[in-house]
Amino acid sequence: MRAVIALGQGVSNTVGRIGVVALGAVVGLGVPLLWIWIGSQIQSSTAPSWTALAVVHVGMITTLLLIAGFFSFFVSRSRERDRARVDWMRGQSEERRKETIGDVHPLEMIIFFAVFVDISVFLVWFFFFADPGHPAGLA
Repeated sequence: MRAVIALGQGVSNTVGRIGVVALGAVVGLGVPLLWIWIGSQIQSSTAPSWTALAVVHVGMITTLLLIAGFFSFFVSRSRERDRARVDWMRGQSEERRKETIGDVHPLEMIIFFAVFVDISVFLVWFFFFADPGHPAGLA
């Protein structure tokens, strides 16, 4: 019976970690690409317009805040946190808390992976696909 419970917890942790990575990719790539596409549909020419730029920025910020609020609300409701005493209020002989990756809020992990994905994609684009153009003054 213990083996079945341990297996269930291991599968649950693995699915949770895969979910965090997938949501990080969606938040890091999906939301900006969606709003850039919406902004491109708003502008009428190839020249950048302030309207499209404002729509992209306001829409992206609003979407990210809604996603953060949604996950924060449901994660805080699904987790029961016991009130832990702060380390400096514990006795000398008491055991200290051991922080683990499980103590990190899932929203923080999603944001971390979103930033990681964004930086990775930018570095690949910058070093392998960006064209620096011709130096000024040389024809």
